[in-house]
Amino acid sequence: MPDDIATLDRQIIRLLGRRTAAARQQIHARVASGGSRTSLAEENLVIDRYREELGRPGVNLALLVLGLPERLPAR
Repeated sequence: MPDDIATLDRQIIRLLGRRTAAARQQIHARVASGGSRTSLAEENLVIDRYREELGRPGVNLALLVLGLPERLPAR
């Protein structure tokens, strides 16, 4: 059982890394085309998605996930 949790944690961390990389690419593309770094409409969709699936804790999780591209070092 603990191995299952550790495996799931590794998968979540790997997926968060992939999501962060994809978000950074999106930010660079948006800025390169003259846009802003963030799209509030897109961020609100992400927050809504997490809230619908996880309730109020989902909002907090979404905010953490959305902040990863700015907070994590690039790999």
